[in-house]
Amino acid sequence: MYYDLHTHTVWSDGELEPALLVASAVTAGVRVLALTDHDTMAGVDEAVGAAHGLGLQLIPGVELSVSWQGLTVHVVGLGLDAGNVRLRRALEELREIRIERGRAMVAALAAAGLGEAQSILERPGIVSRVHVADWLVAHGHAPDRTRAFKRFLTRGTVAYVAAQWPDLPAAVDWIRGAGGCAVLAHPIRYRLSGGRLAQLIGAFAEAGGAALEVVTAGLDAGEIGRLARLARKYALHASVGSDFHKALPWRPRPGGLPDLPGDCRPVWDGWPQIALQEIG
Repeated sequence: MYYDLHTHTVWSDGELEPALLVASAVTAGVRVLALTDHDTMAGVDEAVGAAHGLGLQLIPGVELSVSWQGLTVHVVGLGLDAGNVRLRRALEELREIRIERGRAMVAALAAAGLGEAQSILERPGIVSRVHVADWLVAHGHAPDRTRAFKRFLTRGTVAYVAAQWPDLPAAVDWIRGAGGCAVLAHPIRYRLSGGRLAQLIGAFAEAGGAALEVVTAGLDAGEIGRLARLARKYALHASVGSDFHKALPWRPRPGGLPDLPGDCRPVWDGWPQIALQEIG
């Protein structure tokens, strides 16, 4: 797989610095890599610099947190102008939402007698529930991240704090306004019924979304085929991304995914600036 258009670094909830992510992708044979940290583009400049001279094209991107009918979904933006004023303002708003939620989670942990977790708020990147979960594991309150989420960080538990993210049309508009294309990330992961998933994809397409993430981590051939059919039905291009965060036995590393189905329109069609022959 030459393309991997969904990855994360330490600037959100990944384990690798941007330069190490680039090196890992190059080793895996990736030729076009998008860095799409959650709600921040802080790592893009380092990744672009690390990619120079390695035969890899780095696509500036982001994964925006979005509210749709009471559900949190994620929209990836690809090919973004990081200097776009509206996008920069939007990312700053998202950063403030995350800071306020982080403070509330830290206060909830203290109120529950679980300890002082102020250090979570002092990290240089965004603050997420993943960082709270890792703190809970490190301090012996849960054996692993999954159970930390289940016991403390899901709706109805002691440290769960809801966040009011921007709505779907606003997020797509920010991406388009910054010269990028919007991709609905990992649609199967929202665990929606067939009808609700169709509603979500339809709303995304109506808002100006460009592509559906058809190939991503954890999908079987049947699920990939289903998403390919939905992409065609709603006249969307198809994207592929490992959603890499950290090296795990059951998760693909950058580039470690099957190809898109042959009847899909790849999202990179019409992107001559990242054509493989230009970066060979």
